[in-house]
Amino acid sequence: MLFISDKYQKIIKYLKSDKPLIVFDIETTGLMLSSDKIVELAYAKIWPDGRVKKDRMLFNPEMKIGREASAVHGIKNSDVAKEPTFQSKAQELWEIFRDCLYVGHNILSFDLPLLRREFIRAGIDFEYHIEQIIDTRVIFQRMVKRSLSATYEYYCRKRLAQEHTATSDHEAAAEILLRQLEKYKEARDREFLKEIHQNFGKEQTADMTRKFYWRDGEAYFSFSKYKDEKLAKVAREDPGFLRWMLKGDFVDDIKTIVRKALEKNSKP
Repeated sequence: MLFISDKYQKIIKYLKSDKPLIVFDIETTGLMLSSDKIVELAYAKIWPDGRVKKDRMLFNPEMKIGREASAVHGIKNSDVAKEPTFQSKAQELWEIFRDCLYVGHNILSFDLPLLRREFIRAGIDFEYHIEQIIDTRVIFQRMVKRSLSATYEYYCRKRLAQEHTATSDHEAAAEILLRQLEKYKEARDREFLKEIHQNFGKEQTADMTRKFYWRDGEAYFSFSKYKDEKLAKVAREDPGFLRWMLKGDFVDDIKTIVRKALEKNSKP
């Protein structure tokens, strides 16, 4: 459904973006980035001209939803048994999500990596870069340092509803971002946003099973005879080792990182 929203128009105006902006949130079967899957995705896509499209989707994850996760978001296995799989909707979602700015709370560390893994499982490489990410948690931790409900209460002067759903959380993230853009002029500067997201992500692991880690924007090995060596260096000096990894029993996100390193090294 397309409509015009004053809240979203203000966000676009503050950010001066020529790309569409997607405010989104996911709910999952659990918290393991390497194995858990998405059961709910809610988003609002805002174009530079102010048009907004909102949607909410449920997915059958083809695995059991953890009891702890179900207790948080309220989605049971029976609720999604007849819903489509993510894979069946992947192409449609890729068309919606590709080449946008991505907004949400804790999306840098959780939502975006897990969403990317779902796309990889479906055979689609969903790429994004740090300058496309606007994480209200990162901004808040830089400015205040608190949790989502505290962030919402701090900026919006009201309590977040106790019901924890993707719909309520992505709406809260949009409202928080608007208040942050109103409160902090520097948060309207895309270079500032890029810098704080880069700094936040430097110590994050490069993949979900911790075979690599980041340092100053470079992927390093955290295992094997190349422990603490740059991936780019190994791609240059021992590409056969990386080709062995591609044939080995490694998860998809590791193979994607390795494959890109080999492709980058093969370019003249």
